[in-house]
Amino acid sequence: MEDIVGEFVTISTSAANEGPESLGKEPTQEELAALARFRFALRRFLAFSEQAAADLGLTMQWYQALLVVKTFRAGDHISVGELAEQLMIRDHSAAELVSRLVQAKLVKRKTDPSDRRRSLVIMTPSGDRRVAQLASVHLERLRENKDAFLNLFNVDQE
Repeated sequence: MEDIVGEFVTISTSAANEGPESLGKEPTQEELAALARFRFALRRFLAFSEQAAADLGLTMQWYQALLVVKTFRAGDHISVGELAEQLMIRDHSAAELVSRLVQAKLVKRKTDPSDRRRSLVIMTPSGDRRVAQLASVHLERLRENKDAFLNLFNVDQE
């Protein structure tokens, strides 16, 4: 993930500083339409995701944080700094987010035994249940709408 984000930032930064001619050939109308369909499908999915999280009393950011905590290095404990990196937010914002998740009893903080300056974030059973519920409805929605993401360059979809 880190490499992908770094790659994207590099590409988007260099593309922004140079004109469209530096990107290669101009996109076709079909490619532009595919991008528009993708953006619409993505916005629709994100709106669904936000509502699904709200229905369980969570914000999107809380759900995203819980998903990262649950899956980071196959469930190994994650530090607040690593969480910040994964969510692409600042360390102090991640610390505040973790405090809110602790207050909601969705995660616990633990001092890293190998480096007492670091806090580790650990999922609680309540956090596990919420992630499982939300992941289930998200996967179901993605399966229902997989064509919106998989067949972006099919011209017939307009």
